[in-house]
Amino acid sequence: MDINNIFDDLTWHDVVFKHGALKAIQEYPVKDLKHKDLSAVCSWLKIKGVKNTLKESMLEKLVSIYK
Repeated sequence: MDINNIFDDLTWHDVVFKHGALKAIQEYPVKDLKHKDLSAVCSWLKIKGVKNTLKESMLEKLVSIYK
């Protein structure tokens, strides 16, 4: 997956939540995304404080900011 081009136009409308849990970003399920992919997502969504964190921490941050 080439993250440089996939998330170029990413907005919060591309983030899919169901029952308060993050399910997918665009058409990519969260379980298939790697740490590097989530880092790019956080960068495009201008989420700070997740540079050196685990994948689970990035997911929690995305959910908390969305709420």
